[in-house]
Amino acid sequence: MNTRTLTIGALAGALSLSTVAVGVTAAGAATSPVNVSGSCSQASVSNLQIQREDSGRLSIDVGVDMALHHAGVPWRVTVTANGHVVDRVTTATQKDGSFSISHYVAPTVGTNHVAFRARNLTTGETCVLRSTY
Repeated sequence: MNTRTLTIGALAGALSLSTVAVGVTAAGAATSPVNVSGSCSQASVSNLQIQREDSGRLSIDVGVDMALHHAGVPWRVTVTANGHVVDRVTTATQKDGSFSISHYVAPTVGTNHVAFRARNLTTGETCVLRSTY
């Protein structure tokens, strides 16, 4: 093997390695969150936050803040990501009249669609938010 062939091969290999390293760093890096807030069917306010974590997973944070601060109010919450239920739980408000739930999912290639629905089991109030990331 001559010196010229070795140099060209080493340069091509180095360029390939740098491209792979940049791709992995960009895909796994945390990015700015998407925040969506909305009014529920009565006086409560809901919020949805989606963010890519350093691990590459998506962090989905949802919550409701009731207008009246009552502790222990039960809510039925469903969170979906790309059409699949990732969390379905009944939770209760804290003493400040709010609750929040966090969930982590593996993102899909391209746009990720996240939806959140919460229903107050006492009053029937509903909150629905959707966003993409």
